[in-house]
Amino acid sequence: MEKVKKTHNFSKILKFLKPHWKLSLLAPLLVLVEVAAELAQPELMSEIVNKGVIGGDHDVILSTGIKMLVITFFGMIGGVLSIYSAGKVSYTFGADMRQALFRKIAYLSFSNIDKLQTGSLITRLTGDVSKIQHVIQASMRLLFRAPFLFIGAIIMVLSMNKGIVSILLVMLPILLFCIITILKLSYPYFLITQEKTDRLNTILQETLAGARVIKAYVREDSEKERFKVANDDLINTTLKANKITILMMPILSLTINIGIIFVIWIGGIKVGLGQMNVGEIMACINYLAQILMSLMMASRVIMSITEARASMTRIEEVLQIEDKESDGDSDGDSDIEDFESLTFNHVSFKYETPNNIVSEAKNEDDEDIHDDGYVLKDISFTLNNGETLAIIGGTGSGKTTLINLIPRYYEVSDGSIQINGKNIKEYKIKQLRSKIGMVMQKSTLFSGSIADNLRWGKNDATEQEIVDASQKAQIYDFVQTLDEKFDYVLGQGANNVSGGQKQRLCIARTLVKKPQIIILDDSLSAVDFRTEAQLRHTLKETKATKIIIAQRIGSIKEADKILLLDDGKMVGFGTHNELLANNQIYQEIYNSQVS
Repeated sequence: MEKVKKTHNFSKILKFLKPHWKLSLLAPLLVLVEVAAELAQPELMSEIVNKGVIGGDHDVILSTGIKMLVITFFGMIGGVLSIYSAGKVSYTFGADMRQALFRKIAYLSFSNIDKLQTGSLITRLTGDVSKIQHVIQASMRLLFRAPFLFIGAIIMVLSMNKGIVSILLVMLPILLFCIITILKLSYPYFLITQEKTDRLNTILQETLAGARVIKAYVREDSEKERFKVANDDLINTTLKANKITILMMPILSLTINIGIIFVIWIGGIKVGLGQMNVGEIMACINYLAQILMSLMMASRVIMSITEARASMTRIEEVLQIEDKESDGDSDGDSDIEDFESLTFNHVSFKYETPNNIVSEAKNEDDEDIHDDGYVLKDISFTLNNGETLAIIGGTGSGKTTLINLIPRYYEVSDGSIQINGKNIKEYKIKQLRSKIGMVMQKSTLFSGSIADNLRWGKNDATEQEIVDASQKAQIYDFVQTLDEKFDYVLGQGANNVSGGQKQRLCIARTLVKKPQIIILDDSLSAVDFRTEAQLRHTLKETKATKIIIAQRIGSIKEADKILLLDDGKMVGFGTHNELLANNQIYQEIYNSQVS
């Protein structure tokens, strides 16, 4: 398993801000304009009260009122433009991050996908990115707006009356202590919430993917209960965090309101002594309200950053994973010309997962892990151009793992695989895979037309190539019964065609590709014997080297070579007649199927 870096400088995440540095700088400057306009309002209002209302100068009311309107207009322009700038940066930041994550995931090796798990990757690509995106947007406005407003309000109070500062000196330590304590207590719950969300998404994904199995076994009630438990667990954890953070607002409000009471009390005394006027008291109250607002904004942003920190760690884990395949380091520099031979040279393999535990998605035939961790042990054989190799063995014998090593979905642990006498690691990985056509054990088709799915094998395939491939795959007659023919739209997971039809469409897709090596991983299991015989006859005439995994000896007895696996070991290699004459395990399998 490639290692994951444990540093948390988040440089790979913050680099997505670099292309938008101009707007990132502009947004805070525009916020400063907006805040300056807000800070000017209480002082102007104080002037209106003192000179206009109490002093009886109506011209001051008009002129100062116009000033307030003009300043408010410019503040509004600054606010609107700052919102636009922050929004554009955050959404393009989120789009770039999702694109980078998707690209990283698309090129991850199978071993790393197994480690990270599909449900978790989906959550990281959607929910975690959205949280960071929202924090970026909030930070570019509120994170700058709060200190600007906080410091500006204090300066304005100092400029009006220094006697009020003592009230602020008592209030601020109390406010800061409350905010820091609440955030410290709530942070662990935010981390746990992310884990609970992952668990809930995994259950939901399993339920949707296995809907038919759930109904077949009448397990709806138990699945509902399983989802309910995970959902309630998430709710309880979220509520615990919210119960702590919800204390912030009343504590801040109570402290500020007590401060306002003292301002009115002390201000009243100073007015009586002629040291303050009514307008200044009103302005100070407004500035205290602005200080309260700035602290609430800051606490909200810090809380969001605290919550998003877990998301940043999870996204960083994906972006910083050292995957040779996704980083392009696994590419060789050689080109494959015409295929001549495939050689397994003392190949052994084990899954490098934590504690040697294989994910449930590891392979399709539920291969067991042996005591030493090896799924395959010391496999050696040679397959020449045009030959057909059949692989047979019991469940867990390592058949699927073996074929996954050929296109380098996994890397061999020991030994080497050679094509034309050269290690496959020396070939360009994309070209290597372009020479191989695989029909997986699990038939996977995508939503879209049949033609679109068949063109996965070759983007520029002509209509005639699609027809020829579908005829060879014994699916052409079925397609012709459809009103839309090859334009027939398959639903999600191709749930509107049968299992056998899926398998034949997958085979047709591979034949459209015209690969030099065709690998069929038990991909005829859902077709009838007559169709299977026709397919085997067609494949025999196809000019390609074929590797076929099968369960029935009747399906493979005409193969040029048969590889018999048992418990990850090669226990037989030869023709059907040779194995039947000399191999006891093969004889037992044969007798169990013909008796």
